[in-house]
Amino acid sequence: MLKKVIILHIILIIVFVGTGCQPEPEEFDQSALIVVNNYVEEMSAALLDETLIADLKGWIRDYYAEEELPLSYDEERRQWLSEHRTNLSEVRDRHLEGSFPTEEEIATWQVVVVRGDNEWLLEGAEVLAALDRLEEIYAETVGVIDIIINSGGELDLPQSESVLELIENIEPQVSEVRGIFFR
Repeated sequence: MLKKVIILHIILIIVFVGTGCQPEPEEFDQSALIVVNNYVEEMSAALLDETLIADLKGWIRDYYAEEELPLSYDEERRQWLSEHRTNLSEVRDRHLEGSFPTEEEIATWQVVVVRGDNEWLLEGAEVLAALDRLEEIYAETVGVIDIIINSGGELDLPQSESVLELIENIEPQVSEVRGIFFR
């Protein structure tokens, strides 16, 4: 019986000493997650802005035209699209400069996120992929706006198809990115 008690004490000592020697888990910087969260929130809202979508859809066509293609935009619509482009660039620049975490820092993330009743593991690789996708959507949107402005609003058939494809895909793509952060 004494041997069992001594062995039990030795096991307890090993367990307590062993756990004391393990390195402390690295402290997660919640402010970095908040910075990324705020960027995704504001950029996705700017990309899904109803007036941006309406202005992209606001092409004009000749009254007797049989087809809607190629697309044509008047001066006022091009001015509005230019303002959207400026807004998107300002949102991007404001968030990605300064305190935005590095890719190396984000890559190490393994964070349990709780929003309401939802709880999930947010991993760095997933965050980086979502941020890359958001950057692609931003670049595509700004690129399409540039095409409309630089062409004087008179698009050819491939340019028109690019605009229509963006209009069709922007909402589901941005929603997919938002789903990573706001389940």
